[in-house]
Amino acid sequence: EAGATCPICIDLLEEQEPYTTLVCPVCKHAWYHRRCLQEQAVSAGISCFYCPMCRNREAFQAEMLNMGIRIPRRSPLWEQSQLYTALLERQSRCDTSECLCPGGRQHAEEEG
Repeated sequence: EAGATCPICIDLLEEQEPYTTLVCPVCKHAWYHRRCLQEQAVSAGISCFYCPMCRNREAFQAEMLNMGIRIPRRSPLWEQSQLYTALLERQSRCDTSECLCPGGRQHAEEEG
């Protein structure tokens, strides 16, 4: 399809290179770069790798495996790493250059 873009990277799909593009076997209108699907599979792992358009997992994974996409049998990378733990931590002290809290830097609320 002329002018089609990969929904993952939003770049144009190369029409002359059929090996570099893959289609979802379920929705049949979502075409992807092979490299984008491989990167997504490595990041998502077996439990979270599915078609980004129709969200089918079983048939999509089976077809991607048949087409040579390697899907790691592990949980997603974002669940394994400690990348987001700092976002979940609650600060115990105000560290701005000028604290505007009437209770001062040491004041902490129950929520928020």
